[in-house]
Amino acid sequence: MEINVSNKEEITAAFDAVNAKVRNANYSSVKAIIKRIEKILDGTGLPKNLWTGLAFWCDINAQKFSSAYRWTPESTQFVLTRFPSGWFVTKITRASCSTQTIEVASRLTDKQKEAIVINF
Repeated sequence: MEINVSNKEEITAAFDAVNAKVRNANYSSVKAIIKRIEKILDGTGLPKNLWTGLAFWCDINAQKFSSAYRWTPESTQFVLTRFPSGWFVTKITRASCSTQTIEVASRLTDKQKEAIVINF
């Protein structure tokens, strides 16, 4: 799956196919997470031309649950990947709630690491 984030209808349809009754994600969730990711990346000193290939696992419902629950509820989660033409949703699934809203889902290339060190 590779859906450009500018394609609201396709993203909405993909989320509708996966969402359950609670702890869901939607198009506005994607846009909000992208803003957070871009703010974080701007703070690292990594130039935008080197963002290509970065991927982030996103769970807008991330939280730590008390052990009294005896299980972790599921939430709709998605992967955002940066391509040369912009951000794309590359995966949508239901999984146990994470404890972090945004997790890096890819490794930095040597060129990306070098740029962070130089620009930091």
